[in-house]
Amino acid sequence: MNEPTLAIIDANIRSGQDELAREDVLARLGEYQEPCVRPLWVNWLRARADLRIVCLVNELAKLDDFLIDVVREAVGVTGTRAVLAFGGRVHIPALMDVPLAAAGTQSLYAATVRIELLPGYDRPAFNAIWSLPKHPHVRPVWLLRTYHSFDADVNMLLLSDDEPAITGYVMSWIRPVKGVVDTEISSVKDWQMLATAEELVEVAEQFFVEDRAG
Repeated sequence: MNEPTLAIIDANIRSGQDELAREDVLARLGEYQEPCVRPLWVNWLRARADLRIVCLVNELAKLDDFLIDVVREAVGVTGTRAVLAFGGRVHIPALMDVPLAAAGTQSLYAATVRIELLPGYDRPAFNAIWSLPKHPHVRPVWLLRTYHSFDADVNMLLLSDDEPAITGYVMSWIRPVKGVVDTEISSVKDWQMLATAEELVEVAEQFFVEDRAG
């Protein structure tokens, strides 16, 4: 039986073809109906004018076909890079707020934080980051193990009602954790939800075995 995997796919877009690429990628994702890969949402990364696609992968062997046939053939896409996670923790109530952030019905800001850990501190640092005290403005959605990436050992998704608080949270709360070597914040500005709220609950129950209660 295949174990589910989360894939975070960054697609580089050729300058001058941003709108064409976005529409073509969304159209291709909308037409894709295979159960082996389930696209959850697409983000526009304004700092780079590129796209980020978050997927639940049920058959890892099919991921290359998805990248080749759905994403890389889209107009304007010049390259892709995927980060894989095979485990992690999730707060389901925060995950359920992702569609609200995407719809703009609440003033919620989002960011992903890529975190590099010192070898030998992987488990205690992971647990310490996940066990940080409750913050008045910043809520972790998930903390993924992404050791297969060149960029980070763990990857965190944050929501906040105060955008500057995200930077403060990373600088004052995450970076002082023993074993944290470095961090990189990537702000999420735009969303296109592809999964329903019910599907997000299913994803949490299917993938985040360790902490499914949130």
